[in-house]
Amino acid sequence: MNKDDLLAFAHELREILEEQGVRALMGRFDWAQRFWGLGFEMDCGRSFEQRYGLRLGDAQELSHELNRIDDVRALGNAVFSQCRYITHWSYSPENESVDWLLQALERLEELVAGPVA
Repeated sequence: MNKDDLLAFAHELREILEEQGVRALMGRFDWAQRFWGLGFEMDCGRSFEQRYGLRLGDAQELSHELNRIDDVRALGNAVFSQCRYITHWSYSPENESVDWLLQALERLEELVAGPVA
């Protein structure tokens, strides 16, 4: 996994979601291919839930536990899985909140960028 590519992708996806909301995932943006290309898996959030005991998509729960999340792979898999849930399994994708994704992507950026000196 290339750290620079991952940082750029996480930042780009977060910005697009901030601007367009859930519609960003429905458009032409090639987010799924990019997740796969970076080595992430769509595992329905299993690796994230097993590692942290947190539910995928629960923004309030995530906000309370964000600082203890330190596994880039598990977090990336979770973000990929949540994007896939919204676009493929959600009954009303237009009503889905992107708050969880925004928090998770921001944390992913922090982890990949490393400590600030």
